[in-house]
Amino acid sequence: MKYWSRAGLMLTDWCNAACACCYANCSPAGSTWLSTDQALAIWADLIAASAHGCRVHLTGGEVFGRFDDLIDLCTQAQRRALGPLEAVETNGFWATDPATVRSRVEALDGVGVERLTVSADPYHQQYVPIERPRLLVRVAEEVLGSDRVRVRWRRWLDEGRDTDSMSPDDRGAFFRAYASEGADRFTGRAADGLDGEIVLKPAAEFDDKPCRERILRGRHVHIAPSGDIWPATCIGIVVGNALDDGVARTWDRLYRQWNKMPLIEVLSRRGPGGLLDEARRVGFEPRPAGYAGKCQLCFHLRRYLHGAGLGDGCLGPAGVYPTAPTGCDG
Repeated sequence: MKYWSRAGLMLTDWCNAACACCYANCSPAGSTWLSTDQALAIWADLIAASAHGCRVHLTGGEVFGRFDDLIDLCTQAQRRALGPLEAVETNGFWATDPATVRSRVEALDGVGVERLTVSADPYHQQYVPIERPRLLVRVAEEVLGSDRVRVRWRRWLDEGRDTDSMSPDDRGAFFRAYASEGADRFTGRAADGLDGEIVLKPAAEFDDKPCRERILRGRHVHIAPSGDIWPATCIGIVVGNALDDGVARTWDRLYRQWNKMPLIEVLSRRGPGGLLDEARRVGFEPRPAGYAGKCQLCFHLRRYLHGAGLGDGCLGPAGVYPTAPTGCDG
């Protein structure tokens, strides 16, 4: 086990978009928000629980959905010396005019935000006109400097286009072609429909591929608006709850008892191949077409086990595991 030294604090599962790539299944239907007091408590706990401190970035969902609350959180964190605040992430849906953008970026700069991260890809541009993140990045670089603005992805921001006016079939084909370039994780919504141009492998290919480095030895966690703690980008695998148990207690329990947590133990020792055995016993059948990688197989297995009421309390929250695939068109 390594101390958690980087954390994505997910303030909400609300988002103006419902992107086909979203690993946390965020959407306009999301309604969970961490309160400022809850977020501050988790933030302080993350720092105290690590021997080396913890760098925090604020993400969602879309944290600009409640901009005043975002600034209040950052202001109070700055007053309590909880920094550094590594980054704030946004898709830029709100960037409708230069004055608004400049005002908000200057406000973020004033409360200690080190970097602004802007999402731009064909999935987001189904919901956010591309001129908005372009405007946001241009003004933000004027205010913060280019070294403090990160775009995911810059090539798309420069050369891409809106995808909302495409027919569903054309958009789906476009998404699959883009996903084949290798920039996406095939978990969450991306686990269904984005893999059409990827070379797939049978489930048996992913047996005995342990996940211990990511689950047990990774330095990075995400914390859901429910308080659930997820290792790295393994969204939906719950190692504890920051609101109920605290970060330090969760880390210590994982360190001392990971081999007594059946789902964590089998993933750490064998990877998703170990989950496949359990899922088959309750009716799971692997896709004949196969999987793009072990993470996609793992998500399909976890979703099935969660729907069957299994998982030893280590799968959640429910919003991450929709009862039916949403498909690549969002």
